Amino acid sequence: MIINRYLFKEIALSFAATLLVLTLIIVGNTFVRLLADASSGNLPADLVGNLLWFGSLKQLIRLIPVALLIGMMLAFSRLYRDSEMAALRAAGFAPRHFYRAIFSFVLPLTLLLAVLVIVVSPWLESNNADLRREINERPEAAGIPPGEFVSSGTAERNYTALAESIDPSRTVMERFFIRAQDGAKEVLIWAKSAVLFIDSGSGERVLQISDGYRYESDPEQGGMTIIRFGEHSIRIPLRNYSASNSLAAVPILELWSQTDNASQAELQWRVAVIISAPLLALLAFPLSYTAPRQGRYGKIAVAILIYALYASLLATVRGMMERGDFPLLPGLWWIHLLVLGLAFWLLHKYYGKPA
Repeated sequence: MIINRYLFKEIALSFAATLLVLTLIIVGNTFVRLLADASSGNLPADLVGNLLWFGSLKQLIRLIPVALLIGMMLAFSRLYRDSEMAALRAAGFAPRHFYRAIFSFVLPLTLLLAVLVIVVSPWLESNNADLRREINERPEAAGIPPGEFVSSGTAERNYTALAESIDPSRTVMERFFIRAQDGAKEVLIWAKSAVLFIDSGSGERVLQISDGYRYESDPEQGGMTIIRFGEHSIRIPLRNYSASNSLAAVPILELWSQTDNASQAELQWRVAVIISAPLLALLAFPLSYTAPRQGRYGKIAVAILIYALYASLLATVRGMMERGDFPLLPGLWWIHLLVLGLAFWLLHKYYGKPA
């Protein structure tokens, strides 16, 4: 029991330190990217914190398996370096004793990871999608900062817009002007207010303009039509926007009931994230075997390479499954079997028959 607690502590500390370092790197990169978008006007500055929170939590869930692999490699490499592993083996410790300590930590972690993947991750994706939708409905995201003329388009089809100010809610443009040209046809609109929203059916941006005037030239007759309106809507490509129905936000029970390739691929992907933790833990112990006078960190580089290949295979086959280029069975399961086979082969190579 003393040795089990000692190994548990070593694995837990190495895992926590590795996860912390990886999280700081991911959060730092995400913050820099969001800050660049905010400074260029593509992202409202008041929403940077929310996006950073949701993005960081989502990445944290995906980092748990690789942090477990690297953390275990660091823990066992230190045991080999300090000859503690040799002393334990000499005292009669077999691989099954090490795995007893390993999985006393890994199994609760896997259960936690399952809750995060099944419950928390879809919630994060749903909130992130709502936040992205809100951002795309903001005038700043459409390229209409207050008090500035903005133009876009070609010589034949273009527009120029101006919002004198934006209300405190950052949604309503006050004293709004737009000039749109389509070939020889020219339309001028001035209104007291305008609201930008996303059409749920087409996914296009729509300007809902209230209490204003529309001036439309008639190139054939040479006149102009003036219309006063209370409410007027105009579809205009202020910036490219594509509505995305992310399957990552769909609850797992709903995915289970679907039979299309994309839903089944997403379901297998979520299961893959969960079972990757015990699989990588199973692999980490024999992979960390270090011969006398062998470098401490050489095997860690090998472990990172194996994880990169494992993750790349999962992502590639998942994409093929979504497109229908790969059958749902065996799906992603054969990749997990490869990792399991590699773990047993290394265990037999370095420790002989499991005892």
